[in-house]
Amino acid sequence: MEAPSVPLNRLSARPSVAWNECGGCQRGAALLGSVLAVLILSMVGAVSISLAVQEIESVHGMRDAASAGHLAEAGADLVTTWFHDASAAPAGGGDLFRKRYNSPDGGPSFFDAQGRSQFIGTVDRPDLVLDATRAADHRLLNDPATGWFRGLRGVGEIRQLKVYGPARPGLLCTVAVTASAGKLMKTLTFQLAASGLSPIRSAVEIGVNGEPAASDGPLPAWVHWGDVRIKGDAYLPASKEIPAKTQLASLSGESYADMLRREDRWLEIRVGGEALFPPSKPDIVKQPDSVPSNVMPRQDPQPGLRLDRWEYERMKARARRDGGYYAMDRQGLLYPNGTIEPGAGLRPEDLFNPATGGDPPGFVFIDTLDGRQPGTTNLGTVSLEPEYLEGVFYINAHLHLKPKGQGRSVSALSPPTGSPTDPDWSKVRLPVQLTGIHLNGVLYAAGDIVIEGQPRIYGALVAGGVLKAASQSSSPVELWYNHDLAVGFVKGFPLVSLVPGSFQELF
Repeated sequence: MEAPSVPLNRLSARPSVAWNECGGCQRGAALLGSVLAVLILSMVGAVSISLAVQEIESVHGMRDAASAGHLAEAGADLVTTWFHDASAAPAGGGDLFRKRYNSPDGGPSFFDAQGRSQFIGTVDRPDLVLDATRAADHRLLNDPATGWFRGLRGVGEIRQLKVYGPARPGLLCTVAVTASAGKLMKTLTFQLAASGLSPIRSAVEIGVNGEPAASDGPLPAWVHWGDVRIKGDAYLPASKEIPAKTQLASLSGESYADMLRREDRWLEIRVGGEALFPPSKPDIVKQPDSVPSNVMPRQDPQPGLRLDRWEYERMKARARRDGGYYAMDRQGLLYPNGTIEPGAGLRPEDLFNPATGGDPPGFVFIDTLDGRQPGTTNLGTVSLEPEYLEGVFYINAHLHLKPKGQGRSVSALSPPTGSPTDPDWSKVRLPVQLTGIHLNGVLYAAGDIVIEGQPRIYGALVAGGVLKAASQSSSPVELWYNHDLAVGFVKGFPLVSLVPGSFQELF
C-alpha cells in the first residue's frame, strides 16, 4: 500500500519556524542582558554619586568643624587679651579682668586668702556672657567694620562667649565659645591659669638674698617713677644730689643730668638700716639731720622692709619650658639648654645681640656654676654689654653691666597720676618718650651688680647683693620704673595662659 503523500511546502515550513523561534530567544536574552547591565551600571553610578556627595559633605563638615574650632580658639585668645588690657574688655566688664585681692606678700592677686578665684559664675550663670542673638553683642562680636572677629568674617561667626568659674581649684576661669561655620555650630571650653609671677613693686631693690656687705661708694643709681629699697645700711650720695619728691615734677622723660633741679613725683628711698652720706662712712658718726624727707632709714625690723623675690626653682622651671635656659662656666661663657661642652660656650654679647645674629632674649635664665640654689660660693660673673635688649634677665651670678652704643627710643607710660581716692586713679597714665634706653625689661641678679658707663633702663633692677660703680669716675645707672611690674605684668610673661590639655568640645 502506498504511503500518503505530504505536500512539499509543509515539509519545508517546520524548519523555518524552529529557526525563527531560536533567533527570537537569542535576541530576548541579549535584550534582557542589556537591561540588566544598564540597571547594574545605573545602581553603581547612583552609589558612586551618593558616595561622592557624602564625601563632599564630609569634607565640608570637616572644614566647617575646623573653622568653628579655630573661631572658638580665637575667642579664647580674645579673653586672654582682656586680662592684659582690661580697657579692651566689654563696657562694664573691665573690672572683672583686674586683680581684686591681695596676695600674702601684699601684691595684687586673682585669688582670695583661701585660694579661690575671683571668677565664681557657672555655665548657666556666668560672670560674663556675650550672645549674638542680642543686637548689641552681635555688633561687638561680628560687625564687619568694628567687630572683634571681623577679620574672620569669611570663616564664620562667634555666636556666644562665656567666662565663668574654673573647673578645678587653682585655675583662674573657664572660657566657653560657641562658633558657627557653614551649617555647623560647635562649643569649645578652655581653662585659663594665672602665671603666679610675683610683682616687683620698686624700681630698684638691693639685698633681696640677704643683707649685703657694705658698699665702698655711694649708691650709683638715678631713679625715676618709683621706690628704691635697700637692705641693711646704705651709703647714699650727698643729700643735695638726691632728687626731691614733689607733685610739681615734670613727666618729660628728661634725665637728671639735664635738670636744673632734680625732682620726681614718686621717688622714695627706703633703707633697712642707716642712711649714710658723705663724708660719713659706715664706721663713723651718722648724720641723721641731713636726711632728705623722701629718704626713710631704719625700716627694719619695724615697719619692715618689703623686698620682692622671684623663686629660683620656679623661674628655672619656667625658663626650661618657655624661655632660654643657660648654664655658665667660670669664664663667663654660656651654654644653651644647660649642656656644657668644650668649645661650645658663647659670650653673652654674641648670644643676646640680634644685630650680630643672636637670638632675641625674651626670658633669659642663667644658672649658677653648679646648677643649685644661689649661695656665696657658686656664683660666677657675667659681663653684659647691651646696645639694646628687651626682656627679662634672671642671672644667678655677679653681673658686670657695661652698655655700648646710644640705646634706643622707647614709648613708656608713667605711673598712675590720679588721686588714690578716685576709683579710676590707676587708669590715668601719661605716655612719655624715653631716649637712649639700653634695657627694656627686668634685670634680676642673684649677686652683686657692678655698673660701668651709663646704662639706662626702663623697667626694674634687682640685686641679691650690692649695687656699685666700677670706679669713682663711672656714671650711675639711670632707671625709669615700669608700673606694670607692680601688678605682676612683666613683658615677656603672659599674665594668664591657656592650660595645656584643658580643651573640651561640648557639642
